[in-house]
Amino acid sequence: MTEAGLQHYLDLAERFQAERAAGAPAWLRAFRQEGIAQLARQGFPTTKLEDWKYTNVAPISGQAFSPVRTVHEAGVEAAVARLALPGTGPMLVFVDGWYVRELSRLEGLPEGLTVRSLREALQDGEPLETLVGSRARAEASAFTALNAALLEEGAVVKVAPGTVCSEPVQLLFLARGDKHVALSSPRVVVQAGDNSELMLVESYVGAAPGVSFTNAVTEVVLGAGARLTHLKLQAESEAAFHIGGLHVELGRDSRFASHLISLGGALARNEVHSAFGAEGGECTLQGLYVGHGTQHLDNWTNLDHAHPRCSSRELYKGVLDDKARGTFHGKVLVRPDAQQTDARQANRNLLLSEAAMADARPQLEILADDVKCAHGATVGRLDEQALFYLRSRGISRAEAESLLTHAFATEVVGAVPLASLRDQVEELLARKLPGAKEGRA
Repeated sequence: MTEAGLQHYLDLAERFQAERAAGAPAWLRAFRQEGIAQLARQGFPTTKLEDWKYTNVAPISGQAFSPVRTVHEAGVEAAVARLALPGTGPMLVFVDGWYVRELSRLEGLPEGLTVRSLREALQDGEPLETLVGSRARAEASAFTALNAALLEEGAVVKVAPGTVCSEPVQLLFLARGDKHVALSSPRVVVQAGDNSELMLVESYVGAAPGVSFTNAVTEVVLGAGARLTHLKLQAESEAAFHIGGLHVELGRDSRFASHLISLGGALARNEVHSAFGAEGGECTLQGLYVGHGTQHLDNWTNLDHAHPRCSSRELYKGVLDDKARGTFHGKVLVRPDAQQTDARQANRNLLLSEAAMADARPQLEILADDVKCAHGATVGRLDEQALFYLRSRGISRAEAESLLTHAFATEVVGAVPLASLRDQVEELLARKLPGAKEGRA
């Protein structure tokens, strides 16, 4: 990223800090200032850094993204109605990163569940200093630092010990694109108490075609025996930019499952940082990324096995057409005291054109001796024998390719444990996978 581009964001953050310093608690001012300092110290990543080897973020510096305050426009309400999950579960709606109360649904929250806007929580003086930044620290990356420097809006979700939530919580982030060139910096903070259970859905969707930049950070802390399922749909405009970081700490005997569907963005990077904070935890990471045109979809995961008797399962699949490029960089670290670790990691990529590209870097670093670990990656094209079999049954080549590609994606989509979100994903996939090219926007 150019020096001019970096300076724009540093100046933006300094103005933001000065405008909001009055009335802000000392911890929040210090948190934002540390974000500014880390951003200035690190600068934005380049392809010379190993973790960013395949992803050039310079296009983000080509436009001066800035926060844009919410205004109601035609199409926003319709988009909310279309994307809202059925049921009575709570839903917070954000437009260009700003909470919109009148479009949200917070009536009838079950006892033991708190869901509110981060901005309102900060204004009310809710003590969040032990939660915000507990997992995602500013030094993690320049984008995490930028999010910290502009910390103001997002969501706070707290589940009391022993509370089992029957309805999912939905956080819907709409990017208007178009003429707004908006920067959204949401911070989602989740605290799941001991033996609690919750399903959380984060949907990032473009309300209109056009350029926008979402720089999101989600922090999750699970108590002992807690169970949390995290579903993320990233379907912003294919001219948009999206950087998302999910940071999770698992307590003793807790269970965490992440299901990621990444479809939008000219450049989109989704990171998952998962750390076992005690023994007996289970972590499942599943992801599907589908790109066409010149999309660049980056997936970076890190599983830190720091305690014994923990298990992890990871499966990411990519479908890439035209000149799209997908990357997967996944690392599993097994520390010396993490005996009896059971870890499996796989990345599979399907290329539908000669120009499509996939980069796969699964990694294991094992420092313990009593473990069961495996990893692998594949990059290939549709099986010609399977195509021949289908065509011999009277199916056209185009239809056969469509059937096989859908079957490849179904393993991840079918594992999404929420039928209504699964239906949304199926509808979006139908527009992108082979057989639907005529309907592409």
